Amino acid sequence: MGAAVSPVLINRRAELAALRGAYERARTGEPVTVLVSGEAGIGKSRLVSTAVAGFDGDPMVLTGGCLELGADGTPWAPFLAILRNLLREWGPDRLAAALPSGGTALAGWLPELSELPERPAGHVRLFGEVLGLLAGVAAERPLVLVVEDLHWSDASSRELLVYLVRNLGTSAVLLIATTRTGELPSGHPTRQLLSELGRRAEVVRLELAPLGRQEVSELLAALDGRAPHALTSSEIHRRSSGNPLFVEALYASGADSSEGLTELLLGRVTDLSPAARKVLAMIAVAGGAVPDDLLSEVAGEPVDDAVRELIERHQLAVLDTDYVIRHDLIREAVYGALLPGERRRLHARFASVIEARSESSAALAEHWRVAGQPDKALMAAWQAAATAERQYAYDEQLNLLGRVLELWSDSDDIGVSRATVQELAVAAAYATGRSHTGVEHATAALAAIDPVAEPLRVARLLRLRGLLRCRIDGSGSDDLSRAVELVPEGVDDVLRSRLLSGLAFTELVGTPGPEMSRHAAQALDLAESIGDDQALADARLAVGGVALHTDGGPGVVQELMQDARRAAEACGDHHTYLTSLQWEGRALADAGRPEEAVILLEGAEQQAEQWGRMRARGSMLAQNRAEVLISLGRWDEALELVDNALADGPPPWYEASLRLEVAVIAVRRGRYDEAADQLAQMAVPPSGAASEVGLQRLPVQMALAVGNDDVPAADRLLAEAMDVMSDWPAADVVVTARLYLAALRLERTTSGRRRQVPARSGLVRKRLPDSDRWPIVDAVLRTGDAFEAGTVAAWDAAVDAWRTAYDVHELALTLVGGAAAALRSNNKPGARRRLDEAREIGIQLSAPPLLAEIDELTQRAGLSAVREEPAAHGLTEREVVVLRTLARGLSNAEIARELFVSPNTVATHVARILRKLGVATRTEATAVAHRTGLLD
Repeated sequence: MGAAVSPVLINRRAELAALRGAYERARTGEPVTVLVSGEAGIGKSRLVSTAVAGFDGDPMVLTGGCLELGADGTPWAPFLAILRNLLREWGPDRLAAALPSGGTALAGWLPELSELPERPAGHVRLFGEVLGLLAGVAAERPLVLVVEDLHWSDASSRELLVYLVRNLGTSAVLLIATTRTGELPSGHPTRQLLSELGRRAEVVRLELAPLGRQEVSELLAALDGRAPHALTSSEIHRRSSGNPLFVEALYASGADSSEGLTELLLGRVTDLSPAARKVLAMIAVAGGAVPDDLLSEVAGEPVDDAVRELIERHQLAVLDTDYVIRHDLIREAVYGALLPGERRRLHARFASVIEARSESSAALAEHWRVAGQPDKALMAAWQAAATAERQYAYDEQLNLLGRVLELWSDSDDIGVSRATVQELAVAAAYATGRSHTGVEHATAALAAIDPVAEPLRVARLLRLRGLLRCRIDGSGSDDLSRAVELVPEGVDDVLRSRLLSGLAFTELVGTPGPEMSRHAAQALDLAESIGDDQALADARLAVGGVALHTDGGPGVVQELMQDARRAAEACGDHHTYLTSLQWEGRALADAGRPEEAVILLEGAEQQAEQWGRMRARGSMLAQNRAEVLISLGRWDEALELVDNALADGPPPWYEASLRLEVAVIAVRRGRYDEAADQLAQMAVPPSGAASEVGLQRLPVQMALAVGNDDVPAADRLLAEAMDVMSDWPAADVVVTARLYLAALRLERTTSGRRRQVPARSGLVRKRLPDSDRWPIVDAVLRTGDAFEAGTVAAWDAAVDAWRTAYDVHELALTLVGGAAAALRSNNKPGARRRLDEAREIGIQLSAPPLLAEIDELTQRAGLSAVREEPAAHGLTEREVVVLRTLARGLSNAEIARELFVSPNTVATHVARILRKLGVATRTEATAVAHRTGLLD
């Protein structure tokens, strides 16, 4: 039985055209990335190699593949390969000249270049150097980057890939990634990555479908040199399900073979020479591409003849100086067929050779582990974790430290205690936002450390555990309180100040009360007395956070956040720096400057991405921006932003805040089941109503109850809110304002009046601060006055206040209230004018409950009005215009020129169009538009 490989690519004309089109767009400086996905054996790599070979303009093609072996602990794998390919292309001198002098962060990847910089710069410098290097290459000639097997990618590589997608900008770079999607479980990081990237307008998704019966016949003809019998091609199509690799295997064994696929795949190698089978087994054990010199050393003898045979028989592919088995399924079949003893010996051989080369990697640890040498695997994992930390690959560092602890035994000695390993794991978990894992490691470390002998060490661990617990469920203040007791004033005042700041923060988020203000003030007093930047950054952030959530006023908050940010920048504290931007953004929005807030928060998210803090900080920056976008009426943009943030897997408490924003929009659009589902998924414990996010949830729950015509439930929720607020002297100003609005609207229902809810709304009103510093408070108070007075003048004053506070939905509701007041005074023209503006807003927002309220009032008043329905799928008029130009095959840049807008604006419109139509590509959008008459 011989190997069978088709000499041609069958029926991928549309995909080849899409790749060529993407390449031509990239050459003109338009950002474009292509994601090629499909099941194993479908032909992803063959498609890419065929397309790239036909590109014009002599592009430089740099390829790197992700590794299955040790994927969770091998950082940067594909990009290391890409840069090594560039090193071979340019040589070390030219490559070094293109990088910063005085040390480069990439020296951790390519030691040939230079020394590492004296002061580690983290992700921001590493990512920036990679981006600058690739842009430099593209300035000379078109560049094609190919990242193979994204389904095996490590976390750091995924972060760098997303960074490049978002920041390559006008560089002539086409980024292509291939991934196997058929076997990825729900929640797999690559699924989340593909979901996030697929919503970006500059990303082209190519999902390779199986071959049809006629296409299988064409493939068989290409294999055999003559047309197959119809029955043969039909049977092979049925058994292969149109997978090209399976078609080739079935053709080689005979269409009527009863062997399983594994046997078929192994059958393709049975007639290889013993030497070739031995080499194939070695490469299967390696788990990925194997350099020529490493393979020869592991074999202990020349392998050129065996490798040549494997290449000629299409079992191996050559990647520069590396060899890789042609298909993952073949590698898996060969590996699975090895006897346990064979497998252990080959892994041990690889480990011995790699160790002799003094290479520290996750692969070395995995080889020793499978070889049955846990002590050696332990040391290798420990060394690889240190390497990952130096490379700023904190996710991989955390994974490797977990492997160290898994392999640990009492007899092992790696130079540190188990508790020290756990402390490092806590710090890595805090940096990456993996809160549950961090809490587990912190708890284990604390159990092993004597607080009497080492109080400061215990206090530091308690601080981190408390902050991590706060991200999970709003708790953690007990840990910080205990830590403060362990560090009396005068022992370590920097640490004590930071502990007090952390205590104030956890109290603010989880159990707000008067103590949080006192602790924040104590932290600031102490920090100012010692003048330490780290302590000052934390303390100013804590004081500003308290002011933001109480009655400090937006101006005071903004000044404190800027002071905190300057101190954080001085000491290199990325977490505090980003949090200060988050809270300053909210202060700007509260001050009636939402557009400025959106710009500030968007920039902060980009900074979080550069620093590798998207999960830990980026999710809350996104939540704050989404909240502002909702007030501006940009609901679909807010939903897309939240989806992207949820795809990063944020800590539970942050996830709850994100889901709350989705619930707000769902309630306002009348999607009550969706709102209930989002509220149910919020990870707020039963006692969490007294927390910040717990109280924020109550007005939304009340609106949902009213929407479901369950007024008694809304009444009970308001009573719960009042009970909570009686024990919370420092209730969030904006949350209190929203509760007051909810109470006002509840008391206007018939059932609500019978329950005498107005008394409660009055109590809520008394909790609101001076309205001069808070536009939203002024708008809410004027709305209450309008409900009370019922005059047109009072409602118009409330309308003007909402225009200043920039809440489009509340503006529309207030316009409806003004229209009702106008009708009571028989002013039908005034009522019509107000209802027309409210209706326009309702259509823009796609808010059926609002539109229904407008229509009901219109009909009761006998006003004639023609309601303008949005286009199919909820597309706005402008989005329909963009869709029509898109359907003509125009690029974003061409659409921008035709419509006199920026390419970024077009990209935003395209992303919204794809989302509303429920499609992933521009081609699919065009098809849906034709089918539904949107292009008529």
